[in-house]
Amino acid sequence: MKAANDARDPERTCILTRAKGTRDSLIRLALGPDGAVAPDVRARAPGRGAWIGVDRATLQVALDKGKLRGALQRAFKTSVTVPPDLPDQIERALARTTLDRLGLEARAGTLLTGSEKIIDAARKGTVSLLLHARDAAEDGNRRLDQALRIGLD
Repeated sequence: MKAANDARDPERTCILTRAKGTRDSLIRLALGPDGAVAPDVRARAPGRGAWIGVDRATLQVALDKGKLRGALQRAFKTSVTVPPDLPDQIERALARTTLDRLGLEARAGTLLTGSEKIIDAARKGTVSLLLHARDAAEDGNRRLDQALRIGLD
């Protein structure tokens, strides 16, 4: 018997590895009207899509060896054009989506900034995700990580 959420979130299959996963664990590739493949990280583009669930290095190898193109042609049942910078396009799309989401969370008031506020919330166990600034000091990062561990225990 299937669980109730199976109807809302069907299982997808990676075209490269045949591994199964949900929409959240795979990236959708969409076929444009010109036959070019483009990342559809929000999975909202119309038409048929193909799903991949591999790391960047594996994707690059599949792209270089032509395996990605072959898998996409089988999935779309037509000839396709795969841009050589597809991994870069996916990375940019994921970064843009992440930044958009952070902006929404900030406007909703659910994003915390400032070490002391974050430490207090982390120790209470109310922090779901902790991101460090690239230029953050090592000792500050350690304090925040420690507070998060305390809250998770």
